[in-house]
Amino acid sequence: MVKIAVDENLSNVRSLLHQEGFDVVRLGDSSGVSAVVTSGMQENLLGIQEITEKAPVIDARGMTPHEVLATLKERLMDVEKLQHR
Repeated sequence: MVKIAVDENLSNVRSLLHQEGFDVVRLGDSSGVSAVVTSGMQENLLGIQEITEKAPVIDARGMTPHEVLATLKERLMDVEKLQHR
C-alpha cells in the first residue's frame, strides 16, 4: 500500500485517497511516505523540505480532491519511471 502524508486540513482529499486504497497519514508521520499533500501553509514549518528529496510534494491549494488524486498518480508514475532508469 502506498503511504501518503496529507495535511489534516484537507479532509476531503484524505477521504478520497483512503477510498482509492492509499495509506493516508498525518504530515507529522511522514517518515517513509511516497508523496506529501499539503495545503501550502505549513511547508516550511514542518520540515517538509527534508522529505522533498525523496518524495514529491503536492500543493493542493485551489485543487479539487480529484485533481489532487490525478496529480498524485502522475507524480508517482514519474518517480517510478526515474527509479527504473
